[in-house]
Amino acid sequence: MRLSGGVRTAGLLLIVMVASSSCGGRGKAALPFEPANRYGAPDPSVMGPYPVGVRTATYVDTSRTEPDGGPRTLVTEVWYPAVPGTTGEGVEYDLLPVFTADQQAEILDSGVALPKLKTSAIRDAPLASELGPFPVVIFSHGKAAIRWQSTYLTVTMASHGYVVVAPDHQDDTLYDVVRGQDADTVAAFDFRPRDVQFLISRLAKLPDGDPLIGNLDLGRLGVCGHSFGALTSLRVGAIDPRVKAIAPQAPTTTDIAWLGLAMPVDLKIPIMLEGSHQDMTLPYDDNVEPTWAAVHHPRWKLGIAKGGHFTFSDLCKFDLATLASHLTLNIPGADLSNVLSDGCGPDATPASVALPMIDQFTIGFFNAELRESVGSFEYLNQAGADRFGAGAADVTADP
Repeated sequence: MRLSGGVRTAGLLLIVMVASSSCGGRGKAALPFEPANRYGAPDPSVMGPYPVGVRTATYVDTSRTEPDGGPRTLVTEVWYPAVPGTTGEGVEYDLLPVFTADQQAEILDSGVALPKLKTSAIRDAPLASELGPFPVVIFSHGKAAIRWQSTYLTVTMASHGYVVVAPDHQDDTLYDVVRGQDADTVAAFDFRPRDVQFLISRLAKLPDGDPLIGNLDLGRLGVCGHSFGALTSLRVGAIDPRVKAIAPQAPTTTDIAWLGLAMPVDLKIPIMLEGSHQDMTLPYDDNVEPTWAAVHHPRWKLGIAKGGHFTFSDLCKFDLATLASHLTLNIPGADLSNVLSDGCGPDATPASVALPMIDQFTIGFFNAELRESVGSFEYLNQAGADRFGAGAADVTADP
């Protein structure tokens, strides 16, 4: 959605200016700088002007039934811009409760504690309603992963003025995998895109009293996802006109993502395609390159030189080598040695470099396409990648 919605953008700028000149009062503290808009393009590789709030919501789709006879239930993390000046203790995500009691005992007996994922997002902080409504990005996690697998991105994106909505895709999460209850790929292929579509519809019709009411601009809606979540974003972007831009990370080829759709698919929305040249799970040349050939401009492609499949997650923040040497959990999809060898090992681009680079290209893309920030296009080229080191990544821009 390029260079449209000028009235809305000007209105947002006016609100920010008024807020900056006010003193005291909830929601009227000054922002340290303006969020991306038609007139400005803050650096998307670092935190934006808003503090970040987070809440956990449960959305129930009564139109779909689970094998146990109950309705489909999506536990969902929502990160959002908080009132300027809000401070508080950031949320920590603890992986241990995801495991069964026996698995937890084995982990504790190993003598190595699972690290907690620390974020700057403040639980239930007041939403910056007076500065909204805000564009919305739905994030879809990878297979056998969890809704908060990529807080390096979701929290930073919220700080730049987005409401980021990330569901646990029921039956296809880490919680399901460790219990041997994960759905097969064919089933997930069907229900994941429907999860995203359900959430879009649900966000448009929230119950009375929900703090998000009036704060969501669903006319500026993006979808981002990693691995199976990238497939999900590609599929939803092709079938749902409500989606205005997508950013698939480490995707499958479109031959798989668009299976069963009327061919050829004409993706009519902008796409930021991201991958790693050393991806061993979904090899770059077999997946990213064919996907690039199947879409047309406006399109961008980021190829991280020494990244792997799991470079696009928070996993690489941790000392996985020590964990892998002490834990021997026999859990399909939870083998830390695979993660180490596919993006988080000592030869891979360190998380301190890769994650800000991914933030720059993903958030910069959404800033350009959903917030009409013309200046943000300057972050989406080879010079933008070279900020993180010569040869760190290659970029192809076809705006």
